[in-house]
Amino acid sequence: MNFEIFLERAKNCPKQRLAVASPEDESVLDAVLAAEREGLIEAILIGNEEIIRKMTHSGKIVNAQSTEEAAALAVGMIRAGEADILMKGLLDTRTLLRAVVNSETGIREQKLLSHITLFSLPDFPRLLAASDCAMVISPGIEEKRSIIENAALFMRRIGVRNPKIALISATEKTNPKLPSSVEASELTDHFRNEKDFMVSGPFALDNVLSAESRKTKGIADEVAEGADVLIFPDLDAGNIFYKAAVFLGKAEAAGLVLGAKAPIVLTSRADSVKSKLNSIAMAVVYNHGS
Repeated sequence: MNFEIFLERAKNCPKQRLAVASPEDESVLDAVLAAEREGLIEAILIGNEEIIRKMTHSGKIVNAQSTEEAAALAVGMIRAGEADILMKGLLDTRTLLRAVVNSETGIREQKLLSHITLFSLPDFPRLLAASDCAMVISPGIEEKRSIIENAALFMRRIGVRNPKIALISATEKTNPKLPSSVEASELTDHFRNEKDFMVSGPFALDNVLSAESRKTKGIADEVAEGADVLIFPDLDAGNIFYKAAVFLGKAEAAGLVLGAKAPIVLTSRADSVKSKLNSIAMAVVYNHGS
C-alpha cells in the first residue's frame, strides 16, 4: 500500500470537516485546497480573516485575533462536534497543543498524546510507521507503553489487523549500560500476551530494514521480519530517522498526533504540500477505520 492508495481510500470515505488553526501559510493552504478539490474535506479556516481572504476564496473562514484564539476556536469546534479533524497551520506547536490538553476546554482522551509518521520508502516493500518523531522528548517506560498502544490502534484503524511493532535501540542484545535496550526487553515482556498486536525488541535498525543483516546476525523474529511500526527510544532518534528518510531516502511521509478526540494533522513547516495532503488523507481514513 502506498499513499496513492491511501488517497483513493480517503475519496471513498464520507467527507470530513477540517478545522485549520492559523492557515496563513501557502503550503498549508495548498494542501487543504487540494484535499478539498479531491472531495476529502470541507475546510474551516480559523485565523486572520483579512490575510486569509487575500490568499484564498475557498472554505469557511472564522476570524481570530491571535494564534492563541485560533487554536482555542479550532479545538472548540472539535469538542462541540462541529469539525472532525484538527490541523496545525502557521502557529507554534506548543500553542496548538496547549489548547488541546486544556483540562476544561481541551480534547485529550488518552493518557498521552503521541505523534506517528507513516513513510513510503522507494526501496521498502510496504508502508512503515515510526513513533515518536515529533512530540514526546524523552519517554519513560510508561510513556512508551502509551506510545505503543496509540500506534497499535492507529495501524488497526488504517487496516493493518495485527500490527508488528519493533522496539529500536543501538543493538539487538540487551545491554545493562544501554537503557533503551533494557526498556525494550521489559516492554516486550509486558506485551507478550497481547492478542491484537505484536511487540518485540530490542532491535538495531538494520535488523528491521535488511534481510541480509538478519541472516548475518542469526535473527529469526516475526516482528523484525515484517515490522509495521518502529518505536524509537527518544525524540532525538525518531526525528533524525524522519529527516534522513525524507531528505536522504526520498521517502514520502504523513504525520498525525494521536490520543485526542480527533486526529491532529501536525507536520513540519519544511514538509512538502504532498506530505501535508497525505496527512489529511490519512486522517480521513483513520477516522473511518474500524
